[in-house]
Amino acid sequence: MKSKYLIFIFRISTIVYLLLALYYFLSKQAGGGDEALFLSDLQLIASSGWSAAIQKGISIPYMILAYPISQWVEPYIALRLVNVLLFGGLILYFYKVRGFTSFNFYALLFFFYSTVGYFLAGTNDALFIICLVIFIAETQSVLSATGKSSLAWWGGALVISFFTRELIVVYAPVILLAVYFILKNKKGALRSLLIPSAMIVIFTVLNIPSLSANHALSYDKKLPPKTTTATWVQRQYHAQLLVNEGKLANFNHPNWKQTQQYLETNGDQSLPRTMSEALMFNPSMTIKEFFKDLVYIVLYGGRQLGLILPLVLVIFLSRFLKDRKLSHDIFIPTAVLVMACVFALIIISYVELRWLGPVFVAAIVYFYNLIEKRKVHRLLIDSNYVVITLLSWYGMYGMITKL
Repeated sequence: MKSKYLIFIFRISTIVYLLLALYYFLSKQAGGGDEALFLSDLQLIASSGWSAAIQKGISIPYMILAYPISQWVEPYIALRLVNVLLFGGLILYFYKVRGFTSFNFYALLFFFYSTVGYFLAGTNDALFIICLVIFIAETQSVLSATGKSSLAWWGGALVISFFTRELIVVYAPVILLAVYFILKNKKGALRSLLIPSAMIVIFTVLNIPSLSANHALSYDKKLPPKTTTATWVQRQYHAQLLVNEGKLANFNHPNWKQTQQYLETNGDQSLPRTMSEALMFNPSMTIKEFFKDLVYIVLYGGRQLGLILPLVLVIFLSRFLKDRKLSHDIFIPTAVLVMACVFALIIISYVELRWLGPVFVAAIVYFYNLIEKRKVHRLLIDSNYVVITLLSWYGMYGMITKL
């Protein structure tokens, strides 16, 4: 098949997949999964005010976007609409700021967007992921630019993601690596950080009710029920024990009552309470689950990225083995591998791939840049289009059978 016909089929497939995904996910019943938490946040703001909601713990940036819209439409529609608009903003960023003009890039982005679905749920995942994508993309752009570059987008995106989800702590290795490369290579004009600095002040002020009451920033937290003494780490660790014993299907958790009964039967010390305790609780199990999760990330990440994920990992390994050091030229492949390893290590039960959304989208950006620089063989590019096309058809079939 000639490339032009292949590309045409690839583009049409991803567009149809996108339209079907929009209908499929946006028509889902309100309040499913984590969406219920954010609906309750909107209700709390409406009934008790912003100060009380911030004291309880909310995602302030996300609520600032969603609450005004919720005054005009149903709250669940407001949450989902914000996320649709955010994705539109990401496309605009790539087109206007980064100058990405190839429709093939956007087709790859549409495929990822349609496959994962979490961008279309009423949660703060979309805002967090999109801001970190911009941060990572800007890091690579700043490091690649000649002379001084602006850090405004870089810093602003990082600030918003920092105040959006507590998960930002897990991304600390990538953030610190970005800062290290930028300082080492003396990239970016510091005066361009004035706007991000002002944003830090504004969001800190908005967090005062939480800082005063809880001595911590305001984040949404899925707290265990008051009827249990178990923690999330204990529940997740218990889940993996049951999976390994064949008593629970993979990708599932026991309910809180089951974990509480386990603790009452075996003692409070029978399950680790914190993440650091979990890592050293059973070292052999930690190592085993690390490699198992890493394989899972690569295999199932391919369902979302086609051949892009193995490609960027191979590029990292080949460059690292050749240079024997981390290079800013492969910042994105490094970020992908680092975060895959971090989540594989700290999560004893199954890894939710949405946590890797920022580096997965960044991998698409890196792949596009390689194509633009003619550093990817045409056969590999076309092979990826074939894989993405077939996965699009598979995804559409799955959605149609569930409608």
